[in-house]
Amino acid sequence: MSESGFEKGRYVVYGTNGICIIEDVKSMKFAAGMPEKIYYILSPVGNPTSTVFVPAENEKLVSKMRSVMTKNEIDELLIGMRDKELQWENDRRYRSENFHEILSKGVTQEMLLMIRCIYMKKRELSKMGKNLPTTDSNTLKAAEKLVEEEFSYTLDVKPSEVSRYIRGVLQIEDED
Repeated sequence: MSESGFEKGRYVVYGTNGICIIEDVKSMKFAAGMPEKIYYILSPVGNPTSTVFVPAENEKLVSKMRSVMTKNEIDELLIGMRDKELQWENDRRYRSENFHEILSKGVTQEMLLMIRCIYMKKRELSKMGKNLPTTDSNTLKAAEKLVEEEFSYTLDVKPSEVSRYIRGVLQIEDED
């Protein structure tokens, strides 16, 4: 086992790559004249043809790796956000930077609040015959994909059933 507790064969979430399996932890050299370093070699479950190399000594990159949440952790996360809200930021540039930071951290209460915030803005704009800005729409899709991937993996349900599960835990009626 490595110092961080991440070992070969373990499933982790790595930033916006989603759920990955640690294929190996080994010493590698990527360029001549460079010293060998230990790398986590990750294979994203949603993109198995891709490989991600995370240098074990790079704390910033390793900090983006975390264990896949358990069902209890998911439920606690959802219940903890019942009375919380993320306000829509009208400054597009600031909003985009803020959303990007939330997205890069992975599935957290902030990401779920961000999804709800963007979704509510989308509904508001739709009632006025307008569309959500493309950047926000793409952020929403990326965030939903990460949440659906992790929650469906942990809960052993189809990604399409995740929103129903979330509404059930939060005791929210179907809006459609």
